[in-house]
Amino acid sequence: MVWDPPNKPVNVTRMIIYSLIPILSIYAGWRIQKFWLLFIVNFVVGTVTAYLVGWYGIFVSVPISVFLVWHYAKKYNERFAATSPPSGKV
Repeated sequence: MVWDPPNKPVNVTRMIIYSLIPILSIYAGWRIQKFWLLFIVNFVVGTVTAYLVGWYGIFVSVPISVFLVWHYAKKYNERFAATSPPSGKV
């Protein structure tokens, strides 16, 4: 079993779509190496919003989750852009 994700850039749009699907959101967090951070933030935000506004809390927690995945996926890709050499096209 492989515990570390492959060291290559991710498709940000695909990670955002995965973050909307419950089981695939686990994969998205693992792939951008922010699983525990996303898990804790989603748990706290989901618990607080469910307590305050009930089921309508989903309208708050989903956009926060999507924004965090978008942000960290872009940061993850920037790591590879900084370390890869220029393409050298002429």
